[in-house]
Amino acid sequence: MRADVTELFELDPTLTHLNHGAFGAVPRAVRESQDRFRAHIEAAPMRAFRDELPRRIAEVREHVGAFLGTAPGSTALVRNVSEGVGTVLDSLRVGPGDEVVVSSHGYPTAAMAVTARGAHVREAEFGVDAEVADVVAAFTGALTPETRLVVIDHISSPTALVLPVAEVAAAVAPVPVLVDAAHVPGALPGVEVDALGAAFWVGNLHKWAFTPRSAAALWVAPAFRDRVRPLVTSWSHGEPYPASFDLSGTVDHSAWLAVPDGLAVWERIGGWDLVRRNAELLPGGADHVRSALGTASPLGGIPSAPCMTLVALPEGVADTAERAEALWQGLYAAGFVVPPVAFAGAGYLRLAAQAYNDEDDYARLAETLVVLVGRVRASMASMRP
Repeated sequence: MRADVTELFELDPTLTHLNHGAFGAVPRAVRESQDRFRAHIEAAPMRAFRDELPRRIAEVREHVGAFLGTAPGSTALVRNVSEGVGTVLDSLRVGPGDEVVVSSHGYPTAAMAVTARGAHVREAEFGVDAEVADVVAAFTGALTPETRLVVIDHISSPTALVLPVAEVAAAVAPVPVLVDAAHVPGALPGVEVDALGAAFWVGNLHKWAFTPRSAAALWVAPAFRDRVRPLVTSWSHGEPYPASFDLSGTVDHSAWLAVPDGLAVWERIGGWDLVRRNAELLPGGADHVRSALGTASPLGGIPSAPCMTLVALPEGVADTAERAEALWQGLYAAGFVVPPVAFAGAGYLRLAAQAYNDEDDYARLAETLVVLVGRVRASMASMRP
């Protein structure tokens, strides 16, 4: 890993971190900023909660909206995408008898949240080699008269694809669309949230934008703002959206307060230039791994995210959840943090690139994978009759 950048983070130097998309990595300066906010609150809690937090949180909210390029008054603060999804489902009163369409590439907790409310999940299925038209057809084909909501990942979590959210939103209208944009802030340039045609969009700031955990932004289209309520009813109750989300009781607000400092670090390290640098590094790293394993790119007409991509693994290596878990344990024992993914009967690695990564990380990963895959193949051969 890059020595000139790793010192900005607090990552374990004995590990090679190739999974930034999972939980991000909080820069040391941002963690220290959050600690200062905590100390300030503890010095005079009454002053902080009564007199300062309402103003400061509103300022952070406006700062986040400016970072995302969203219209004033459109963006609220939540703690993570899961909270945002639950907020939308409850605000729409999704329940028994209703159906919600998700994709086979979606993050599982969205479907869990739907079933927890007694509603039925319908799945739009398509492969990693799909074209845009295939994705649109999968979503429109899953609609029924009972469909209350469509949920689509902007960047799919297991497969790292940039899905055609605007095309899907247009095709399924007038059914409202919730975009799970967990991986988007700070990682996908050129997104105009206001123009996607979605009803709701929620993205984590703590994955790729270097903010503390947990911090996320919920965008709501004008037609739905008077219906959206936070999950917790507290002192912001009765305030118009988005101020209604600002104060959710006595919780640790320090992560939110340090968001502007996290975004400043993201900009200082390179901002969108850093994303371009990562997007230039990753294909070569992925090709190195593919070449070592003798696999080809599995992708079709839908692009990978700039900072994440899939590498196909040889058959039988990680094509089930159990085999993927075994490979994960083997990789971690060898000092690599990178997730194997079992998806639709095939096995993949989801590789990421961030400021602290360099070409050597992927070269060493390739060497390690050759050994681990060889062991898996030998084990499989020994079990054949």
